[in-house]
Amino acid sequence: MVSIENFGMLSNGQQVKKYIIKNKKEEYVELLDFGATIHSINVLDKKGNIGDVVLGINKASDLEKNSFAGITIGRCANRIEYGKCVIDGKEIQLERNLFGKHFLHGASGNYGFRHFEGKINEEENSVSFYLQDKGEGGFNCNVDAEITFKFDNDSNLKISYKMIPYGTTILCPTNHTYFNLNGGDVRKLKLQINSDKIVNRKEEGLVTSGTHSVIGTPADFTKMRRTPKRFDEVYVLPKNVNKKVASLYDDITGREVDVYTDAEALIIFNGIAENDSPQKNNIIYKGYCGFCMETQFVPNAINCKGFSLPVFRKGEQLISETIYSFKVIRD
Repeated sequence: MVSIENFGMLSNGQQVKKYIIKNKKEEYVELLDFGATIHSINVLDKKGNIGDVVLGINKASDLEKNSFAGITIGRCANRIEYGKCVIDGKEIQLERNLFGKHFLHGASGNYGFRHFEGKINEEENSVSFYLQDKGEGGFNCNVDAEITFKFDNDSNLKISYKMIPYGTTILCPTNHTYFNLNGGDVRKLKLQINSDKIVNRKEEGLVTSGTHSVIGTPADFTKMRRTPKRFDEVYVLPKNVNKKVASLYDDITGREVDVYTDAEALIIFNGIAENDSPQKNNIIYKGYCGFCMETQFVPNAINCKGFSLPVFRKGEQLISETIYSFKVIRD
């Protein structure tokens, strides 16, 4: 079942709509048409209680601030070094909004700060969001973007990306949801990643060519274990369609979320917040309160060797899926 509510107004008077997708277990997902945003994911725990497992903003006006919680990021997620890239022999200079030096998350064209048109599909229990990207951020062509969210009776939230460019460009979307399976310190959650390779990186988090093994290092999560400290890595994934790439588990609530994707990379980090103002449900986020599992192309792949290039030409389609699959593990 899918329903719509008014969520509030932006400073320009535009109304933000909230779409609610509910399954037969009474679990539900809330989506906002501004930013094609995941506002909440409400799933069962081992005691039969339904609770929200993602961070979010408090009111519509907060959407216009620099909050990345739950937003869809496009047309290109993450960093591009110095905002420069060469496509078909032509150098492109993008906006530089990270440290005043590098391109990050679409810069001024970030989809997370755009109003989408929403459309319900009752038979699929899904909502699709549509946007025409007009090239903000320094790109030289338009892109038609469609992001579809489907929530089923097996507690799977599927995100489907479809992007069609009007010229040759970079396409690399992702979703920036912060998970928290029990409302506490996310360093107490357990993580398993089905990859033994991470990318090489240098200063300011920039990816360079090549990978190295995680085996025996602090980034080794080939077996499930806790993440007790600050963590930020880019894992290169096996090349299989819709493979299971990660599991995040909370032994307090029994909740687990498994990640399936056809993407090449998985970015994992546990976020630190120091907010003084209340966020969603009037909760003040502080400390290690959110855990990101972003699927996408390898960041800065356009300037590196050995990775798939996120380059698409006129008429080509980017089609990609990521599934966050929720289940309960009882003692």
